[in-house]
Amino acid sequence: MIVSICVLLMFSYFLSSVLPFVYVNQKKKVIENCIDLTNENDEVSRFPFISLVMFSLVALIYYLSSDLLLMAFCFCLAIAAYTDACKRWIPDFIIYLLLAISIYSLHSKVLLLSLFSLSFYITPVVLLSIYGYVVKKESWIASGDYYVFPSIGLMLSPEYAAGTMLATLAIMLVLMRWIKQIPLITVAYFTFTGFNICLLSGYL
Repeated sequence: MIVSICVLLMFSYFLSSVLPFVYVNQKKKVIENCIDLTNENDEVSRFPFISLVMFSLVALIYYLSSDLLLMAFCFCLAIAAYTDACKRWIPDFIIYLLLAISIYSLHSKVLLLSLFSLSFYITPVVLLSIYGYVVKKESWIASGDYYVFPSIGLMLSPEYAAGTMLATLAIMLVLMRWIKQIPLITVAYFTFTGFNICLLSGYL
């Protein structure tokens, strides 16, 4: 009981000390994002071929698995990936749908294993973000991407989660030679669907 009270008091003090710095930092980021959004033009890129490939992969996954839930998740992820590629923007509604589908899928899985998958999937990108922020003083991963990563992590199995994210980051690092701003969710979509196709085809 005494230990719990001490921990609670320490956490309360820590929160009261850290909150002002967190608020100021987040406020600065919001102001910077507003300035960037104001200066941004209204032109939206179109990639019909990429769109066709993305949704063809959704159809292929359904053909191989006959899993409506997985197909629905891949369909929503394809929308997120395409909008991210076109305008570096993901609709909130799609983010909520992805989270809802991934959470609903937990009823047929072992919860602890799913949590392991989630942690294994996001750990590489979190470590990369920490390195970029501490060493380079730069934000390498868009904050919006972190809203999508948990849902992807929950849809993977623990033995493949970290590898899928590492493959995503490796492809991103290669593409950075030619593309300055990488649509990370777009890359994550292709690694996720690629993994599932290989798994369903018996290559993994």
